[in-house]
Amino acid sequence: MSIIGQWTRRAAVLALAALALAMARPPAEAGERLTTEEITKTFSGMTLDGIYHDGEFFSETYRDDGSIRYHGADAADMGEWSASNGRFCTFYEASEGGCFFVDRDGANCFTFTVDEGIAHPRPARDWTSRGWDRTRPSTCPTVPEART
Repeated sequence: MSIIGQWTRRAAVLALAALALAMARPPAEAGERLTTEEITKTFSGMTLDGIYHDGEFFSETYRDDGSIRYHGADAADMGEWSASNGRFCTFYEASEGGCFFVDRDGANCFTFTVDEGIAHPRPARDWTSRGWDRTRPSTCPTVPEART
């Protein structure tokens, strides 16, 4: 192959790489909904401390194997977690679970809302719970005041 052919080929490869980078979705920024892949990557191995909308405190550990350990003010439970169709799902052995949309609210704050859509998925108007990675300072919009 001639030198001109080699440079043309390299330019084409670089152009394709630049196009792929431009089309790649960046990780969710503050105020953006997490995708299924981002949910899995973000929560796998994390212990999340949080509060429910009514102010009750909880803590959950999401293990890499899909198991979950829950601690609340009045109970502890185990179960499974997963991410599917842009939702974060938690199901427990002794209590009810569900699937939630997850929005990033700052570098270390996640807001969870239930899916109220029947034919078309949509988040509820008000948040269900809000949480943060316990190993880092919370960046939630307001200082969490939890009831224990």
